[in-house]
Amino acid sequence: MIESDGFYSIPLLPREIAARLKDKADWPADLRNEYKRLHAEYTVSKAEFAMWIRRDRDSRMNRTAKAILLLVLDCLNFDTGRCDPGHQFIADELGVSVRTVERTIPRIAASGWLSITRRGKTTTNYYRLMVSREKIIALLNFTDGLREQRAEERERRRYFRPEDSDPTEMEDHSDSDPTTVRGHDPTEMADHDPTEMAGKPMNRTFEDEPLNKGSCSDSSEVTYTRESIPVHEAHFGEWVRKNIPDQTRHREAFRLLRERKMTPEILRRLAA
Repeated sequence: MIESDGFYSIPLLPREIAARLKDKADWPADLRNEYKRLHAEYTVSKAEFAMWIRRDRDSRMNRTAKAILLLVLDCLNFDTGRCDPGHQFIADELGVSVRTVERTIPRIAASGWLSITRRGKTTTNYYRLMVSREKIIALLNFTDGLREQRAEERERRRYFRPEDSDPTEMEDHSDSDPTTVRGHDPTEMADHDPTEMAGKPMNRTFEDEPLNKGSCSDSSEVTYTRESIPVHEAHFGEWVRKNIPDQTRHREAFRLLRERKMTPEILRRLAA
């Protein structure tokens, strides 16, 4: 990167070498090596310039402005120094309107990334890519600040121990426990049992099963409790053979056990 008068610019091929481009095939070895060295420096400078563009947080440099500026940067010719893409070319390459390009390029120049030389109504503008040293220092300082902030955050998370903090404690919070409400048990309401209504068990409860004559043909039929139903698959086979004599229903019983859908009522139906 070249610094001159407080501005950074991208190095181009010197005029004395550019004047000999026509006889490039006859260049001596030392001139070829110098050309390669200068071109490598130009490539590195372009990459650095592009990195600076992407890091700019200027409100005028939105996503479209950065895309246009990066395209203009790609159009810079190392051999000739030309950088004069037309508005229509930029619009076609980025898929935007010409009016968007015409409106955005002056904002890019105002933000300090390039200078515009107008060459007539029918000729494309010439762009010179350059940025002030103060702007780049501000960008680098901002980036370094973000990097340090992220490093501090990683360090804080690294040494943070969950046991050191109590999630139930908040600043200026009273000593009361928000999880308790005046020592009240929500399942107790005026000595009322929610499973009983007017002295009758609720429908579809285990208390109702022994009384549900629709599911038992005989009052003396064997009853089952939910605790007797196994939950470990290793016990399914022995339990099914013991409680369900009909082997044609074993497959259904295994399925219900695996899906945790076996109930005493279904067991009575399968064992009948």
